[in-house]
Amino acid sequence: MSLNNDLIVGPTIGGSYVYVANTAAAFLKKKAYPYLPAPPPAYVEFKRYSPEEAANLDLDEQGRKILSLYNDFVKNRRFDAIIFGAPNGGIVHLAAAMGIPYICSQFRVPIFVDSGSKDDLGPYAKIVEFVGKSWLARYNWSSVDCLADPIHDRMDMGHYAHVRAKFIDIPPVYGDFIQRHLKPRGTLIFVNVTYPWIKHRLQERMHLQVGGLGEITPKEYIEGSGRVDQFLEAEKSAHRGGWRLPEYELIERPESEWGTEPELKKSVQKYCNEKGYNLMILERDHPAGFNILAAHAMHLKHTADKGKCGGYSINIFWGLCPTIVLRARLLSCWFTFTDKRSLEISEQQLRQLLKDFPDAPRKAILGYYWSYPGAKVLDIVPPSGWLKMLSEYIPRENIQTPGITDLESTEHDVFQYEDILYEESKKYAGKESPYNVTTEDLRSLLTL
Repeated sequence: MSLNNDLIVGPTIGGSYVYVANTAAAFLKKKAYPYLPAPPPAYVEFKRYSPEEAANLDLDEQGRKILSLYNDFVKNRRFDAIIFGAPNGGIVHLAAAMGIPYICSQFRVPIFVDSGSKDDLGPYAKIVEFVGKSWLARYNWSSVDCLADPIHDRMDMGHYAHVRAKFIDIPPVYGDFIQRHLKPRGTLIFVNVTYPWIKHRLQERMHLQVGGLGEITPKEYIEGSGRVDQFLEAEKSAHRGGWRLPEYELIERPESEWGTEPELKKSVQKYCNEKGYNLMILERDHPAGFNILAAHAMHLKHTADKGKCGGYSINIFWGLCPTIVLRARLLSCWFTFTDKRSLEISEQQLRQLLKDFPDAPRKAILGYYWSYPGAKVLDIVPPSGWLKMLSEYIPRENIQTPGITDLESTEHDVFQYEDILYEESKKYAGKESPYNVTTEDLRSLLTL
């Protein structure tokens, strides 16, 4: 994949890569768009693989494609630190504030599913076992995990599966990248997210997760509940009683989309000991747990040159544009999803940031994530709910909601959000702060 002069988006496998792609774009000062499959087809192919194609993928080559996004940025350079670990929007902003590479410890491969029902998860388990048998025989650094969410991702169900290669060790191509671009005695910053979920254990190092982060609990996905039945009735589905696959054991593991495999932490510790690198572990039990740290790092970068912040960027899930947030001198507030629980967490964190940064203008740009409309029956909060919360702390006239024409609809034009951010960045054109947050700064921020 070659870098376009004006636009960088994630490579074809997508998913967690958006963070890598947009971080690279931030360093290269390109105009970054948020998430697949929305970017123009000229710049990204949203490839979906047959099970046979997926089973024969060269995962080392997939890793090289991801890392190639950094080619121009890292060429002939070594860094004091590199970030490695869980996919996380807050950490993207931290990496941008530090001016260092951030590489993710998993990637997603969309695979076609031949299923006659959106509620039949049997074909998903068979695909994971089929693909996983091939992958695990060749790659001892990976586990295989599939997230099937028949509520939030219902539009995908019966069409394709989100199958992830999740690292339990550092893949050789990633280790080579680290050794080429991390200074001797440099610091590897490992991001560990332990957010738990109940999964089906298909085989050793193969798991199927039902549902995903939100207010709906793992137990509700497995056993069902009255409100889940209400959702299914509204969807005209006869399915009831949860999505348990009784032939498989249930175990607790870190969540598929945002979590880190527990084996990886020990592998990273061993790697750093062998290579003589310093290790800094950033660990939280929820993916939103890094937001305060990231905002403090961004504030430090924005103000180190005696400049000022321009306000807040509220970006939910895919509304992630670190390039432009950086250039617009905004403070980043990234949140995992549009559900009720995420809204509660975001309010708590916004209150904290307003207290911590009285110098930052009370202005905000809301980047709402498209959510499956039917999920409003359960836990999804439409833009009106987010706007109501923000208005408690920021004057309504100072909150922009680009791309949202109907506050009760979960559908919108996410690119208008990016365009508004881009216009904000023009105010500071040529005046971006040159300061990069250091590992020493980071250690100090961790004590706050």
